[in-house]
Amino acid sequence: MKEIIIGSNEKDQRLDRFLLKYFNDSTRGNIFKLLRKKVIKVNGLKKDPEYFLVEGDTLQIFLSEESLGTLMKEERVFESEELDLDIVYEDEEILIVDKPYGLLTHPDQTEYSNTLSTKVLKYLKAYSTRTFKPASIQRLDKNTSGLVIFCKTYDALKQYNEWMRERKIDKYYIAVCHGVLKETQEIKGFLLKDSELNKVSIHDEELPESKAVSTLIKPLESKRGFTLVEIQLFTGRSHQIRASLELIDHSIVGDVKYGGRRLLGATTQLLHAYKVVVNSKEYTSQKNRVFDFWDTL
Repeated sequence: MKEIIIGSNEKDQRLDRFLLKYFNDSTRGNIFKLLRKKVIKVNGLKKDPEYFLVEGDTLQIFLSEESLGTLMKEERVFESEELDLDIVYEDEEILIVDKPYGLLTHPDQTEYSNTLSTKVLKYLKAYSTRTFKPASIQRLDKNTSGLVIFCKTYDALKQYNEWMRERKIDKYYIAVCHGVLKETQEIKGFLLKDSELNKVSIHDEELPESKAVSTLIKPLESKRGFTLVEIQLFTGRSHQIRASLELIDHSIVGDVKYGGRRLLGATTQLLHAYKVVVNSKEYTSQKNRVFDFWDTL
């Protein structure tokens, strides 16, 4: 018999879903059969598949080691170098990765395997359980580079998502925009998404399905008709920065979707998430293609 003690990473999950992830080489039908025949019990009792696990629950699995082995396939552990992950910081709760431009944060209908999330999940196999998938608390556009925070435990994910909602995590970006911007501006409005065009627009008045946004744009330096700007997000909406800069006629260099022009060395938007501050602790990207481009102007 094997026993599993439910911890903070496993709690609040349905029993059948937990077992399907734990027995990663089994089927839902087989899981139901094991529960029905009392091969698997919770705290010594038969439980329905829909039972929600509580921290401290004990699962008893009445199978031999050989039988257990047929339900679980071995998963390889990867080193960060193998996955080309640029890790900026890691502890027992979080992993901060510097995402390159051209890489999706999460899988979509166009790409499933070659994304930042899938790479991180492979790397964190050594640190996580079979039943909890580490997750990011924010995402970046495919062609926006920079820092992404992943939570390694269920409790950390809840905590960091709460801090995001309470605006206790400050996010800073760097960009090169067209034109000379002389003064700091806070762009406030209501963002409306056009799903067909995969583009957003910002309006002064609230519209049906629009969401409030707030973006602080601070000029750092200007030369040759361009401005290097630092951007702080007070809300985190899709394409918020790109649309905000287009709204004030200072589109990001390389961002043709939002009014920018491509230049030599800037075929995609020159936008980089270069710094995050969590509870007064600062994490900064060590690789910054925006600064690299600026130095060549």
